[in-house]
This record gives sequence, C-alpha cells and structure tokens, in this order.
Amino acid sequence: MPDFGIVPRSDPRARGHAVLQPSEPVQAVLNSNQYDLEVAGRTLLLNEARSNSYFLLGELHGENEIPALIDALWPAMWKAGYRHIGAEISPWAAYQLEFAPVGHGPRITGLWTRRQAMNAHAVASPGTSVLWGCDMEEMQPESLIRELAALNSSNPVLQEMVQLTGKGYSRKLSPTLIELATKAGPMKDKIIGGISLRQNLLATLEIDKNRASPQTKMIAQNEWELLMKQQFLAHLQHESQPGSKVLLRFGRNHLHRGFDARGISTLGNFVAEYATAHGQQAFNVGAFAAGGKETLMGETWDADERQDEPTFALLAENAKYPATLFDLRPLRPLLHGIPQEKRTPLEVNLIYWADSYDALDLLQDRHPVGPGIDDLSCHRCLRPVRYNTNKRLPYRGGAKTRDYFGRNHSSEVDATIRERQPMKNLTRTHCPWFCL
Repeated sequence: MPDFGIVPRSDPRARGHAVLQPSEPVQAVLNSNQYDLEVAGRTLLLNEARSNSYFLLGELHGENEIPALIDALWPAMWKAGYRHIGAEISPWAAYQLEFAPVGHGPRITGLWTRRQAMNAHAVASPGTSVLWGCDMEEMQPESLIRELAALNSSNPVLQEMVQLTGKGYSRKLSPTLIELATKAGPMKDKIIGGISLRQNLLATLEIDKNRASPQTKMIAQNEWELLMKQQFLAHLQHESQPGSKVLLRFGRNHLHRGFDARGISTLGNFVAEYATAHGQQAFNVGAFAAGGKETLMGETWDADERQDEPTFALLAENAKYPATLFDLRPLRPLLHGIPQEKRTPLEVNLIYWADSYDALDLLQDRHPVGPGIDDLSCHRCLRPVRYNTNKRLPYRGGAKTRDYFGRNHSSEVDATIRERQPMKNLTRTHCPWFCL
C-alpha cells in the first residue's frame, strides 16, 4: 500500500481476534443510531453540515465511494454556506487541478483527480478558488523545483536542483536538495492562497528527510501535521470570507479529535479547537471498510479493516445496510460512565473511536478508485468516458448514459448526438461525445 500516513491503529494487541460482544446498553445504542447512508444517513450528514462551520471527512485512500459521496453532498453544502474544501494535496497541486488549462498544465499525480476538482469547482464562479491545498507535495516535488527555477532562470543553484531531479524525485535526494535550496539565496517566489511555493518545497524536503529514518520518523509525523495546520490556517486567513464554511477531506488518521494512536495532535483536533475558540462547531466523520479493494498509484490492496480494530469488527457485524453511518456521539456518556478498571478491551477501543469521531461510515464492499481524468474524461470537453473490458466505448446517447460514478449525464448530450447511431469499434482515443 502506498505510504500516505496510514499508521497502526489504537490497540495492536486487540487485532486479529473474533468479534467481541458489547454490553446490552451499548448494543441498544448502536442499533438505534445507525442509518442508511443513501437515505437517512445522508440527511444526517447534511443537517450536521448546516449546523457546523467545519465538516471533516476522514477517508482511507483509493476508493470511489468517498469522492462520489462528496459529489452528492457538495451542491447542498454550497447552498448551506460551504465555499472551500481543504485537501490532502499541496497548494501547487490544488492550483493546477483547479485552474491549469486541461491538456496544457502538468499531469498531477496524487489523492485528487482533475475531475474531482472540477466537480468541486462547478458550483463556484470561474475565478473563485474552492480547493485549498494544505499538504506537502508528496508525489511531485520536482515540479515545484522546476517552477521555482523557471521563475529564477539565472539562479544556477536552482538549475542544479532541476538537473538533479531530471529523472524524477526520490526521498534519498532530500538532504542534498535541502542543502542546495539553502544556498540558492533570495529568489522570486509564487504565493498560492497565502502560502509560499518555496516554503512548501522546503517543508516537503525536510519532512521527507526525517521520514527516511526510523529514528526521526516521529519528528517527521509531527512536522507533517504541523504543516497541514499552518497551511490550513493560512488559507483561512487569506481566502475565507466571513461566515463561509469549510469541508476538509483528508486521510482518516489526520482528522481525529484529540491525540491519535501515534501520539500526535492531528489537523482534525486543531480544526475542532479552532472552531471552539471562535464560537463555531466542527463535525467529523470517518470512513472504514469491511471488504473490497482499494487502488492508488497503480497498487491495489485489501480494504477490509475488520481485523484492525474491535470497533470496526463490531460495527460491521451490526450494520443493517450496505453503506451504514453510525452516530457515535450517544455512546460517549454511556462508555465514559463505566469505571476505568471495569472497561473491557472492546469498550476501551470504542471509547477511542467515539472520542475521535462523531460518526463512522462503514462501507461493506469498497470499490477501488479508477484512473484519473486522463483516462476517465476527454481532454477537450472533460465529459466522462467509460471503457468496457475490450477497451471499446459504449454508445453514449440516450437516457441510460451514465458516467464513472453512476450518475446520469444524458442531459449533457446534444440532441443531434442522440440521433447518431451507436458507436461500434470506437477506440479509446476518440471522444464519445463527438467534441473532436
């Protein structure tokens, strides 16, 4: 599995055991506070979005369901005052995904696709920044180096850094690149959402340098979380309008309340405390999987987490729906009312998750995320493309036309297109919407 900060969960000693059974009161609360995510659960999430200023959605990575859920919720959240999405990508990557001309900007590799960014931006005016990059540039630091070098073409040190990363970036280069960057001296910089491109590059290299060694890995994790907090706050101070709300989509380990299993105060904890300090509220929901696969950066892995946490196994066993939302807040007073010396291992684990998240979203059979926009959409019109196993495109006209996420886009098809004959033997290099 790619390294995106997935860490050991709360109690490794409890893994791999049979499903532990809760007390009757706990079981009753679980039964009465679970909702079908497609119906009542979605209503609950939208009600919480309206009642809170910050909505934190903690995903795993590499699944389709969370991007599809955001697509479904975002138009209503926009009407409720949400104007920005904090994302686990760098400010540079967020800007490229949202504003770079399709087919002309750099190819972005990361946790967001161009189509997801465009879906988020669709409700906003053309020049409005919706996507907030709050992370290091984990996948393409060499692109930041090239951009800085282009801004400072006469700087020989930056040109040397470009040459050093000409065949791509690797973590082992980070110490050398840091040394060169400090020698580069004053330079022209680019500011995105109040965040310096140069500073984001330096932070990326410093974190990567410390991640390379087990002795400094904890330092790197603290630096990483701190960078997310600082950049989120910079966006908030430079781009947020009074009264506007923010959705955050990050890996689940970044959006805990309190200290997580690593012993780190997360971005989610920072946002919750920031909201409280400013008379606002935050709601956080985390997703976990009980089956299926996830795919990211060309790697596919088992998405079943039931053996990772007693809580996950319990919720999966009790779930009534294929996608079930569990409201954990009613569990808190019940669990904390149990004396510490009398708490079972399951109750200790339940307390950890109920304190960390307001709700957990169980997906029984996760589907791996598909390819990015370059494979899912036409470069010119950006309309969705879906391939069959023979890499031939089905007919796109008619009422049953659906995109990768199962949504009906037949209204986008011009009437003259609908009248055309079904397209047989059309290769993937053609646009099925006849824009070319």
